[in-house]
Amino acid sequence: MTIDDCGAHPAVARAAARLARQGLVTAAGIVANGADVEGAVRLTGIGLGVHLDILRGRPVGHWQGRATLVDEGGAFLGSAARLFARYAQGLVRHEHVEAEWRAQIERVLAFGVRPVHLSSQANVHAWPTLTKIAGQLASEYGIRWLRTPEKCAEVSQLDLSATRMKFLNVCGMFDRKTIGVGWPERAWGPDVAAGGFGLSAFRTWLRDEVHALDSDAIIELCCRPGLIEPGDPPIAGWYDPTIIAPVWKAHFTSLTTGNWREILDRLGLEPVGFDQLTLRAG
Repeated sequence: MTIDDCGAHPAVARAAARLARQGLVTAAGIVANGADVEGAVRLTGIGLGVHLDILRGRPVGHWQGRATLVDEGGAFLGSAARLFARYAQGLVRHEHVEAEWRAQIERVLAFGVRPVHLSSQANVHAWPTLTKIAGQLASEYGIRWLRTPEKCAEVSQLDLSATRMKFLNVCGMFDRKTIGVGWPERAWGPDVAAGGFGLSAFRTWLRDEVHALDSDAIIELCCRPGLIEPGDPPIAGWYDPTIIAPVWKAHFTSLTTGNWREILDRLGLEPVGFDQLTLRAG
């Protein structure tokens, strides 16, 4: 199970540390441009990766080298729909994406962390040409795992009817595999699961998916818990505090009060970290 957004706020790293001690969470994706990145890189006992972000906050690199990704103030656009509108029209320069993602990986490396996986905010790395960039960066930096890029249909549901079909038509045109980099067969979490986050939603999803999975399939469970405490700094505005704070609380409550370990054991699912997995041949 992977916690996203570590580094966004102390509440996320705090939740990650507690859940790691319980043996349920096995990985955490660090937001390199987050306000609490220094707290996130101190996490121990779980595999750490980079949660690539070109949607929220400000770039790690200078905004002038990211001009097609930012607004007039040099901040990211704050919306997958807004970025996708540029992307689908060919207005996003791929060298800007690569430069920023490289800078984010380099920042995590500078703290002495060796990332074991890559993911991204709103799964933008699943957009066909961006998956290729993420895969190439993973290979270059010796990062063996990338979140499964099976999101074309979801992206097409954004409110962008004029560009939707054009985007769907190119989804199958790219060889998105990178030698030496693997991804789980499936990813489940708040961005992909109807019915919200929790054991009931996960079991429903798994029931519908199990026929397509091998007995040794790798499933990445993605979660966004946070544990806010008195004295914490405010949540940055680009995370939309009125939305994200309840999400953090709901996920943390589910993971700490639900019988996740018992159910996973009953389903024959074993929590493992990306650092414990071996890439399959071929």
